[in-house]
Amino acid sequence: MSSDEVLTNQHTIIANQKAILENQQQIKANQAKLDKALSNQTTIISNQQAILANQEKLDTVLANQERILANQERILGK
Repeated sequence: MSSDEVLTNQHTIIANQKAILENQQQIKANQAKLDKALSNQTTIISNQQAILANQEKLDTVLANQERILANQERILGK
C-alpha cells in the first residue's frame, strides 16, 4: 500500500469517525426527546387519574343533589 493510499484511508477513517460522532450526538438528542415524551405521558396518566377521581366526586355530588331534590319535593308535597 502506498503512502497516498494510507493517507486516503486515514482521511476516510477520520470522516467515518466524525459521522459516527454526529450519529451518536443525534441519538443522544433523540433519547432526550424520548425521555421528555415519557415524562409527558406519565404526567398525562397522572392527570387522567386525577380527572377520574374528580369525576367520581362529581358523581357523588350529583347523587346527593338528586336526594336533596327528592327530599325537597317530599317536603313541598306535604
